[in-house]
Amino acid sequence: MAKAKFDLDQLIPSPDELLLKPKATVASVASTVAQEAKESVLIKFSNQLPAETLQRLQQFSFWSHETIGDVLDAAITAYLEGKPEADRALPAKQAARRRRG
Repeated sequence: MAKAKFDLDQLIPSPDELLLKPKATVASVASTVAQEAKESVLIKFSNQLPAETLQRLQQFSFWSHETIGDVLDAAITAYLEGKPEADRALPAKQAARRRRG
């Protein structure tokens, strides 16, 4: 069976296509990237854990090739599933005290 031959034109767009792209496409891509950046804002916080729990977290993070932040996010998200209190807005006074940034 013969190998498929690729023409360079099939792999790389022509310079005209690259230079004369409609600006709407570029703008829509930029707005999508900006929206994704807003949705994935990370906030630093500190807390305390028992030494054994922290050690297990570090070990799991290493062996699973995940960051501690990713492990914590998945664990906390799973814990909060089905808990209606997690989706209730804070009273205005408490929200003002806990606001960051």
